[in-house]
Amino acid sequence: MQTYCKKILGAAAPAAALVAALAAVACEDHGDDHDHDHDHENEVISQVELTFTPAGGGAPLVFKFDDPDGDGGASGTAERIELASGVEYTLTVRFQNSLVDPPENLTGEIEAEAEDHFVFVVGDVAGPASSASTALVTHAYADVESDYGTNAVGEDLPVGLVNTITGNTAGTGKFRVILRHLPEVNEQPQKTGELPADLAAGRDLPGSVDVDVSFDLIVS
Repeated sequence: MQTYCKKILGAAAPAAALVAALAAVACEDHGDDHDHDHDHENEVISQVELTFTPAGGGAPLVFKFDDPDGDGGASGTAERIELASGVEYTLTVRFQNSLVDPPENLTGEIEAEAEDHFVFVVGDVAGPASSASTALVTHAYADVESDYGTNAVGEDLPVGLVNTITGNTAGTGKFRVILRHLPEVNEQPQKTGELPADLAAGRDLPGSVDVDVSFDLIVS
């Protein structure tokens, strides 16, 4: 099994800044806790792409986080997300290493390991993983593991590569996307249906963070 991780360093930005800060953490090696049959070579994720397609029709809205020089150098930047209140969108999330030629799309590899990955949406969001007091948008999962292959272990849980986002209240805030890697430990799954609620409650989660990206959000 591969992980899809990188470490990007950047200082936190003020709330009013148009370019949001990123805090992404390298995947940890848990040594003997992992199944030694798996390969833990890290992949680089330099770009996260969010596509919001209005359910009622209209042009998709695409917003990206991009770190064109990888580790070191300048910090990556995130485009500001602008959505409309009262509109429902289908959100698809894509991960890419754009530092190679041609760019490497890592989303397919995450789909192939859907039972080991979970995308969480938090910030000024009402949803399974967020308990924000100010909810500019509502999030719901729109995919499950069996959409990408056989559901071999446990429940058929969401993955979070496809989601439903609904604009609620006009305002400004944050929209944060976290990809977490949750491989089995001692042949026991770490990925469970309780993890979104655990994150919303501030409890520690198992596994490791692959990518954690924060975007400025405007709903009008």
